[in-house]
Amino acid sequence: MRVVFRLAALVAVAAAIAPSAIEAKKKPAEVWSVSRTSDPITGDRSCVVAAYDSVGRRKFSRAGFLYPVVENNSKLGLLIGVSSGGPYRLPSGDILWRVDQNPHRTLRAADNPALAGNAMFGSAYKTGDPETDRKVEEAMATTGNLVASMTATSTVASGDLAREMLDEMLAGQGLIYRQAQAAPAYGLPSGAANRVGQYRSDEGLVPIRLDDSFRRGLAQCGIALPTR
Repeated sequence: MRVVFRLAALVAVAAAIAPSAIEAKKKPAEVWSVSRTSDPITGDRSCVVAAYDSVGRRKFSRAGFLYPVVENNSKLGLLIGVSSGGPYRLPSGDILWRVDQNPHRTLRAADNPALAGNAMFGSAYKTGDPETDRKVEEAMATTGNLVASMTATSTVASGDLAREMLDEMLAGQGLIYRQAQAAPAYGLPSGAANRVGQYRSDEGLVPIRLDDSFRRGLAQCGIALPTR
């Protein structure tokens, strides 16, 4: 009889524990986290909300992978797009970006916000003819922008477009993106077209959740949410 009672007690305890254990197992991990940086020379600061890779509580990025970022930059303001990960950053290129079932956006590396350091080609060549000098400066600027876009390790939107994208993200549930050139527009099909979203060992490639951790990260970085 004692054995029966003990068995019944164990069954009861297991029944009480099982639902909570299953519930804890199913609870999704938070996707977004905050990183802050400050340049020791210029004093420029940034606060970045990013969806890193994660193992347990450890957050990290890998070379050759692109990570979505929402940044509050002390010099450039609000920036939204992707950044190359790992210790050795690779060019990010143009990006296809989509929230839920909204029309996709194309983020062009050439449209990255300009910095003073990007002006690698100055107006050192002067002919004395204003029209010729203007054309030379325009050609140099075009070349500089092309080189900057080809070597940029982040592709981001700024200004009104960034604010529009943020509003869309706050109203959405999931984000997917990939390099525009990752899959050919014609010819033999490529599996790279489906390499979007965030990798999870139990789910495969799924959209990056725009969960509560995303909104908390925005608040921590002082990024104002829309009042409407």
